[in-house]
Amino acid sequence: MLEGKAGHLKVRTRHYPEGPDGSVGSEPFTGYLRVPRRVPEERIVVPPDEAAVLKVDFVDVQQGDASVIETPDGKVILVDGGDNQLFARYLAARFPGTGADRPKEIDCILVSHGDADHFAGLTELAESETNNEPGKRLFIHPRRVFHNGLVKRPSSVREADQLGATREFGDETVITGLEADLLAVPDDQMNEPFRAWKRALERFRERGPIEFERLAMGDDEAFSFLAEEGITVQVLGPIESQVDGEPGLRFLGEPSKKPFVSHPSQRAATYSGKSVSHTINGHSVVIRLAFGSWRFLFTGDLNEQAADTLTGAQARGEVSLRSEVFKVPHHGSADFSHSFFRAVSPVLSVVSSGDENARKEYIHPRATLLAGLGRHGRSEDSVFFVTELVAFFETVGWAYPTKERGGPADLERPFFGFRRAAWGLVKVRTDGKRLLVFTNSASARLKEAYAFTMEQDTVSPARVEKV
Repeated sequence: MLEGKAGHLKVRTRHYPEGPDGSVGSEPFTGYLRVPRRVPEERIVVPPDEAAVLKVDFVDVQQGDASVIETPDGKVILVDGGDNQLFARYLAARFPGTGADRPKEIDCILVSHGDADHFAGLTELAESETNNEPGKRLFIHPRRVFHNGLVKRPSSVREADQLGATREFGDETVITGLEADLLAVPDDQMNEPFRAWKRALERFRERGPIEFERLAMGDDEAFSFLAEEGITVQVLGPIESQVDGEPGLRFLGEPSKKPFVSHPSQRAATYSGKSVSHTINGHSVVIRLAFGSWRFLFTGDLNEQAADTLTGAQARGEVSLRSEVFKVPHHGSADFSHSFFRAVSPVLSVVSSGDENARKEYIHPRATLLAGLGRHGRSEDSVFFVTELVAFFETVGWAYPTKERGGPADLERPFFGFRRAAWGLVKVRTDGKRLLVFTNSASARLKEAYAFTMEQDTVSPARVEKV
């Protein structure tokens, strides 16, 4: 706050104007907050040295996952990054003014698992450094990169060997060829998204050392760098198997769930063979972050088979899944577990999904999953958001492309166009006692916002006051 007078508070903040091409910039901005009658000023503005607020943003990256965690002291953790430029554009606007000699220090990049829609967009961070527009450039140095240890091989490798060396253990196949330092993996042992990610990491490492670590259940010490702020992180997945003392991850089977679209009660939860996609999803890194009274559960693309294993661990008293903020697994796919949702019992759930093209159409989020979130929410005041649904599409009208513009042949025909006037962004803020979640809209005067308080593990809705 700069000054206060006559029912108004003068504050300095940042403005994010939209450019002609739809990109979002970042500029300093000074404005005024109106103080409602009978509302003390200290309820509107808190001095920076007293504002210990944890910030978590869930960013719309279409069909993918990308989140940012920023601690009260300014430590930044990136959780996944989508597979396109959207996350890089968002971060460049949020952290402006970086350069090769002044990179943004990222305390940790957590890649939940090795599917391109979760980490290929992180490669775009390196690509942004050469963008012609300064506002779209971002230079970073990640101090830590955490992942689940599974590296996808080229598509020419047979499926049974796609994730590295394996060993047979009874009736199970266990992947023991797990990797820690991604820069030490030969290029010919990586598919193209992993090779591109390796090249980006090599560029980042030129600015300073990077600590690589493969995470599994119990590796909580990896996040000890957050302890001084009163933030704790439990690593709940993946769950390792041991083969003669050697750690590994169990190869999961292909689920037999037909018909493809159906009620969960009509699907038989049986698994057979070896499925690379089901295995890499099921072994997503799962973390439970706690700050004050609030718990955040990040689940990557966890599937029903792996989720039920975690639910069983909770039933045995080995872990606790109960969390107020829940990043819903796998973009809201049908491969979910009611018992897992019930164990989490969330107050706020966020689904990260978005229509992109017919090739990436998976009917996410599924109606049955949304029903499950509503059913297993902690109370009637629980809420859930979908990143693509909090975006706003503005009608443009008929467009008539010309051949001179080039591009795909189907764009040479007239089409009725829309554009995003507001990208999907779910923002969560907590001081450890209260929690606020809000989204933007196409109108600067209109936001959707909900607040909650916590007392003795009981969550209650709170009033949101507009200023």
